[in-house]
Amino acid sequence: MGEEAYTTFENTNVTVDEILKCSFSNWCGLFNDNLYPYRVINPLPPSFIDYLLSDGIKLATSQNTLQQTSDNEYSDWEEDDVDESEPVHLKFIDLHDQINKYVGELGGKVIPKLNWSTPKDASWLMPGNTIRSIEANDIYLLLKSSDHIIDDLLYPFSEVGNAKEVKVSYELVLKKWVDINPALEFRVFVNEGKILGISQRDLNYYDFLKDLESELNSRISSFVYDEVTPKFTKLGLGKFILDVYVPRPFNKVCIVDVNPFQRKSDSLLFTWNELLIRHPEADDDYDFRLINETNLGAFAKKQHSESQVPIDVVGAANDTEALINLAREWDKLQAKEGISEKDEESS
Repeated sequence: MGEEAYTTFENTNVTVDEILKCSFSNWCGLFNDNLYPYRVINPLPPSFIDYLLSDGIKLATSQNTLQQTSDNEYSDWEEDDVDESEPVHLKFIDLHDQINKYVGELGGKVIPKLNWSTPKDASWLMPGNTIRSIEANDIYLLLKSSDHIIDDLLYPFSEVGNAKEVKVSYELVLKKWVDINPALEFRVFVNEGKILGISQRDLNYYDFLKDLESELNSRISSFVYDEVTPKFTKLGLGKFILDVYVPRPFNKVCIVDVNPFQRKSDSLLFTWNELLIRHPEADDDYDFRLINETNLGAFAKKQHSESQVPIDVVGAANDTEALINLAREWDKLQAKEGISEKDEESS
């Protein structure tokens, strides 16, 4: 028999230093012309980190809550009659006030994230299936329900061999909400200053992208080689994953995020082993990949389905109080979404 074929599992060889340097506050100041408005709160108080890691979905108090009646229906009642315990946000009241202040400064709608991740896997909890947040409670709900956020807090160096105890200065980033076209978002994999591959981020088929492929490829690669890699080289960051957005008329590239070069980031239209065995010699020695009619079935999937239901929600099914809290917050979010849309229509 012939020699058995096998594939070697390639390591990313990511380091603690590289992961830390991908924290938003470490690089955002280098690209202010390519970022939408944002605010950074750093460091986060330990009480807030403890809150994010605690069980349950308890949020900051508001004027009204919902009460379960004997007929399993919900009715309004005053907050004073509900919870005699200390409101959760009083444990980090300065942060709470700062968040609401920054939300206002950024136009009333923001996207939250911690050092590395956004809580996209919890978007199904929000009206419209987005992570658009209009107040602190929206942000708390998303952060507490996201597996990606918990991973940031508990396992940021899970792909680093023999990682020693490292103290992380956790930060909350609030980005101005911008309604972007997902078809024009792309992920760029870079190692040793060279592009390994560029992939469409949204795994749906957009027929107009084929005609724009050359222009988009040229615009993105020029931005990476002319603007990004020189600055990151000075920062001591040789490998990273860059998410970009190229809005019409395609004369500017906006940075969506920078991610550590590790397997926990989705490789999208590539495989990680495929990326890791590449060692391009020329700047243009890479693939620019789009979803087309041929590969649509192979790659299209429901994003974040692996973490669609947080543990808190599963537990709520057997916990009446938790279920009431969840229904209460959903009711409030739906009401706020309706008010927000009415304000937009009247403005």
